[in-house]
Amino acid sequence: MKTTTIRGRIALAAAAVSLAVISLTAASCPTTLESVASEALGKNGKKGTKVTNEDAIAALREALVEGAKSASSTLSAENGYFGNELLKIMLPPEAKPMVNSISKIPQGKKLVNDVVLRLNRSAEEAAKDVVPIFRDAITSMTIGDGIAIVKGGDRAATDYLERKTRARLRDLYRPKVDSALAKPLVMGVSAKESWKTLSTAYNKAGTVANAAARIAGEKEPMPPVNVDLAGYATDKALDGLFHMIAVEEGKIRDNPLKYASNIIQKVFGALKKGLL
Repeated sequence: MKTTTIRGRIALAAAAVSLAVISLTAASCPTTLESVASEALGKNGKKGTKVTNEDAIAALREALVEGAKSASSTLSAENGYFGNELLKIMLPPEAKPMVNSISKIPQGKKLVNDVVLRLNRSAEEAAKDVVPIFRDAITSMTIGDGIAIVKGGDRAATDYLERKTRARLRDLYRPKVDSALAKPLVMGVSAKESWKTLSTAYNKAGTVANAAARIAGEKEPMPPVNVDLAGYATDKALDGLFHMIAVEEGKIRDNPLKYASNIIQKVFGALKKGLL
């Protein structure tokens, strides 16, 4: 009986010593407890996997590359541009006098339609080669606050990419578009040839009308049209590409677990759960 009592007292004493040690450790190392707590919490004190800014930047790059791949696949298909009323490339604004005078041009409507079709086919052809150009731009651009972009709107990453790289992408992509414009993609006739046929017919039809107007001291009704066709087509093609990248970004934000990338799942999954 006495032995049992002694053992109990020893156990209580040991417990008291242990508590004292723990108290001293906690007092001398408060950051240790804080670090343990922070590991169990995500950003802003919410439970979940911790997402760093480096994680966010990596996820943004992968998401944008996924967007470029999807855009290329969609827009390089037949009617990728031509069959999409939102992205369909029409004649440039400088060609408005042509459209306004279409009834005066022999087979004018057909010639305009031929150019529009070939402009879009050229953009679709050039879209096949867009992924390497975009990937280089995406991987080389500087991203500061990745988490802020992740937490931005549905197309925050795409808008950032466009602001940072559009001028460079235009210079890199223009040769691809220019080459496509010279290819006989429709019935053995290229977009450049089709445009030349239209502009020649327009200028010929306008010769008499413009001469008469000059004699009468009036404004030329069919002024000469000068267009940088490659520059215009490149800009419109890029508009379509950025639009489709934004569409894919929205899909990633909506369902990140659909994608194979672990970093996309981690970062955008945390965003989806409200952990950022």
